[in-house]
Amino acid sequence: MRLDLYVLRTVLNGTLATLGIVMGLALILLFLDEVDKITASYSLGKAILFVVLTLPGYMLEFFPLATLIGSLVALGALAAGNEITAMRSMGQSLARLSVPVLLAGVLLGLMGMLIGETLGPWGQSEARLMRAQALGQTLSLQGSEGLWVREKRPENEGGERFVHIDLVTPGGEVRGVKVFEFAADGRLIEAMRLAQAKPLDAGWLAEQVQINRFTSEQVESLSEPQRRLTSLVQPNVLNVLAVIPQYMSLGELWRYAQFLDKNSLKSETYWLAWWGKLLAPISVMAMLLLALPFSLATRRAGGAGVRLLIGIVLGMGVFVLSRLLTQGSLLAGLSPMLAAMLPPLVMMLLAIWFLRRQEGRHAA
Repeated sequence: MRLDLYVLRTVLNGTLATLGIVMGLALILLFLDEVDKITASYSLGKAILFVVLTLPGYMLEFFPLATLIGSLVALGALAAGNEITAMRSMGQSLARLSVPVLLAGVLLGLMGMLIGETLGPWGQSEARLMRAQALGQTLSLQGSEGLWVREKRPENEGGERFVHIDLVTPGGEVRGVKVFEFAADGRLIEAMRLAQAKPLDAGWLAEQVQINRFTSEQVESLSEPQRRLTSLVQPNVLNVLAVIPQYMSLGELWRYAQFLDKNSLKSETYWLAWWGKLLAPISVMAMLLLALPFSLATRRAGGAGVRLLIGIVLGMGVFVLSRLLTQGSLLAGLSPMLAAMLPPLVMMLLAIWFLRRQEGRHAA
């Protein structure tokens, strides 16, 4: 039991330390990317706040890679100090040693899921909204159902325009749009409802348009199947409204993917992200299990620096292989569920094969 706790603690400490180093580097790079955006309204403090808020979301992208590198360094240190050899001489098989390693994978995977369901999506949303407002990108208010955008009307007309958008589809279309035009004195002069609108040349092509125009004497109503609009929402606002699968929670991904399916829109990217988040603990466990035989194979390769380099190379190779397997599976016509399951399954099988090979060498 004490050996299990010792191995568990070693793997957790090594992985969390590596994750901290990776996040520190990401923090610097993200801040450097924000420096050129700093203005009087988007101050240094807001730029730092933006980076801090987005960091949990980016951490999830580096989590499997940091897990593999950290566990390889930690387990490699145990192997280099002959501690794993001593454990095996006491009758501990590699299969038995993998138990605390897998337990560490479960804990790390659950921690990743917790961040992915709370801090990650919330931080990304708040950061993008805060920066958009500071940079004057007309974003006014985020509600529980869609977003509100406020824009100034042409100076020769005066007044303001308020636009409510239910969502932005992956193709850049906006759906469930309501537009309210106000005169300079605050009077509502026009209310327009659009079922959907898509960018077209220098404007928008709206469909299923309903318009109500208000004057002091009457209300004029009309409907049009299609209408070209010269302006609706500025393009930079769409970047803020765009739904990014990596930064959505499981519940948000489920609801959004269901909506796309009901409206015959492409939903594979969102289902893939949903299954990827759901299977994240298995991916982390596969990474840790893969690190165990490699740590034994590299115990005489050199010091911690060499093991770190081997871990980085191995981690990048696993990252590229996972992307190839995922995208290749989608292109081959597999379902998003199978495409998301294939990379961790392949890693797990490779890890088991390496473990059996190392066990065979030890027995020989």
